[in-house]
Parts: sequence; structure tokens; C-alpha cells
Amino acid sequence: MKKIGLILLQFTIACAGIILVGALPSIFHQKGQLINNFFDTIGEIVFGLIHIQDLKIVVRGDEYIIYPYIIEAIVYSFSILFIALIIAYLFSIVLSIFTMLLPKLIREKIKFFVLVLESLPDLLVIILLQLFVIYIFKKTGFLLMKVVTVGDERAFLLPIISLAIIPTVQLYRISILLFEEELIKNYVLLSKSKGLKWSFILFVHVLRNITISLFFHSKKTIWFMLSALVVVEVMNGIKGITFFLTQVMVPEVFTIILLGFFTPIFFVYHLTKWIIERTVNNGGSIS
Repeated sequence: MKKIGLILLQFTIACAGIILVGALPSIFHQKGQLINNFFDTIGEIVFGLIHIQDLKIVVRGDEYIIYPYIIEAIVYSFSILFIALIIAYLFSIVLSIFTMLLPKLIREKIKFFVLVLESLPDLLVIILLQLFVIYIFKKTGFLLMKVVTVGDERAFLLPIISLAIIPTVQLYRISILLFEEELIKNYVLLSKSKGLKWSFILFVHVLRNITISLFFHSKKTIWFMLSALVVVEVMNGIKGITFFLTQVMVPEVFTIILLGFFTPIFFVYHLTKWIIERTVNNGGSIS
């Protein structure tokens, strides 16, 4: 119960921080009334969150009720982000396993190649992927996947792949380093001395520890993917969170979008951490 209380306290503080960040631009609106503007905006944000179904925005002179459109946009964008992260996580582990079965000299060359790939701009990767799909369509008449969202025809697969490529490379590089660090530990050397097969040590003992370590490293990857998501949505014509952030830049919308992304990420992370503690460390705490 103490851990649950601590998690809820962390969540409450984080939500309060997001609301404060959402209200921060208001202090620059009118000189001489900074404090009043700031607290008035906080009140408007809280009121908007409580009465989200009645929240209205003005776009190009026209007034719209944003619910449930903003929720649909958040779910659409978050689905792309979450699926891309899962793909990147799983693919990086599978690729690293095959890499670790290769001779050390080849592994070193692969690590250098991966480092080069990781330095590529995400915009370049997205454009090249789109051009590849268009090229295949022109040559064969077969559309591999939708390039842009048009009306109710949503692009889904291409944005996911575009968003997953660079994170896969990043996590792949990290997982190789984690494998190499794990292989020099005492329990691996002991397993070798007992005559256990290399593949058994790699798949049963080492892989379990790698998947856990990589999960906690993936937190940093999420922040990179959030910035790349904006590029993906613009390039694929997706009316997700980017549309609302660029067309309707008001504190209430900004705060709703941040909370809409932060809340599931926060609880999924803590749920996964709790499962790991229960199944691997027998209830021990993981920092």
C-alpha cells in the first residue's frame, strides 16, 4: 500500500507540473498582471479538464467543440507511438541475439554500422521510406501501405514503421552493449565452467537480464519518439496531436494532450516494473 500511495503521489505531482507548464505562457500575455494571468489560466485549465465535453476552441474564426475529436487524436497518435515502441523493443532484442551468435570481428563491424545508422536524421528516414513505397507503387501498381491520411482513410502502418526504425537501431546498439557487459559477469563464467552450452546460457540466463535492463533504457527512447512523432504526423498528413498543437495552441488543449500521453506511459511503466519485481526479484525493489 505504501508503494501505491507513493506512485499516486508521484502521478499527482507530475500532473500538477504539467498543468503549471501549460499555464506558463500566460505570464507573457499582459505586462503588469503576470501573477493574475498565470493563476487565472490554471483555473481555466482545471475547469477545462473537468468539463472537457464542453470545451470549445476557435479555429480560423470558427468555434468548435473539441470533444471527442481531441481524444480520438490522442488515441490515434498514442497508438502509433506505443506500437512503434513495442516493435522497436522486440526487434532490437531479436537482432541482438543473432548478432551475439556471430564472431566478435563481425560484431564489431556491425556495431560501427549501427552507429552510423543511428546518426541519420529521422526526417531523412521518413522521406526515404515514403519514396520507397511510392516507387514500388509506380513500378508495380501495388500500394504497400497508405502514405498519407485522407478523410477516413487513415495511414497507420507506414507511420508506425517510420517511427520505429531509428528507435530500433538505438535499442539494438544498447542491447548489444548490455549483452557484452552481461557476458563477463561471474554467473556466466560459472555456467561456462559447468559445461553448459553457449546457446543455453545466452537464451535462458543472459536474455532474461537483458530484456529487463533494456526495458528501463527504453524510457529515454520514448522521449526521442515523441519528438519524432511530430515529424511523422506532418509528413503523413495525420490529424493527431500535432494538428491540435499547431492549429489550436491554447493552454487547455496543450495540457490535455500532455496528460493524455503522460498518464498511460506512467502507469504502463509502473505496472511493468511491478511485474518484473514480482516475477524476477521476488518482490524486491528496482530503482
